[in-house]
Order: sequence, then C-alpha cells, then structure tokens
Amino acid sequence: MAHLICPSRFPYLDVPHSGSSIPFQNQISINHSSGARIRNSKLSFSIQCSENTVQARRTCKNCKGSFDPSLNHDRACQFHTAHFGGETKRKFESVHTGGTMDTPGSGKVLQYWHCCGSEDPFDPGCTSGPHYSYDD
Repeated sequence: MAHLICPSRFPYLDVPHSGSSIPFQNQISINHSSGARIRNSKLSFSIQCSENTVQARRTCKNCKGSFDPSLNHDRACQFHTAHFGGETKRKFESVHTGGTMDTPGSGKVLQYWHCCGSEDPFDPGCTSGPHYSYDD
C-alpha cells in the first residue's frame, strides 16, 4: 500500500528525496468491530511530492511569528492588543492632591503591557485568534 505524503507538509520527516521509500516497524492495535490487529508488521510508505503542494510560510501581523497557512485555526496566535511601555510613579502624583513629587522611587519606570497589565515583557499574549499575514 502506498500513501501520498509530501515532506514540505511534514517538516519533521527526514526524507532523502521524492520517490523514496521509508521502511519502519509498526505496532498498531485497531479495536474495531472486526477486531483486526496489526503487530510488528513492516510497512513502507512511498514518498511522492508535487510542486503545487508546497506552501510558503508567512509572517503573522499580530505575533510576528512564522506560520503555515494550512495549519492556521481560530486560536493559533497569542498576542497583546496594546504596547509594552512604561510610566513613572511621578506621573501619577499631583501637587494639587497633596503629592510632594518627592516620593521615594518616584522616578522609577514601571513597565507593563497596557492591554492586560502584565509586567512580563515575554508574556506570550492575553488574546488569541487566527494568524493574519501581511498578504491577507
């Protein structure tokens, strides 16, 4: 039995070239009503690839990561909806409300994601959705 597999769709396969056969040991147990079982049988898959199945990876506008458009789904991308930046404590003080502008640490910059308040600059994101490429 031959199966049509394209190495560009399965980058983790180490395929020498199109038209090759990859033998491997298979230990599958199939529990259907027929009770068929395959144990330690040698299977060989024939690799055939056509040029039109190659998909170029794209860059996502939201997460800036690389993605395969054929594997995109509704929760594939995690991103923040606002920027990571900072403010000083001094900005929140007011001499009109009793602030003296001499609060210890008032010049320290507090950085956080403005969408969710997370202070971790490497936080993967507070929002999820599909990847959107610059080509869309």
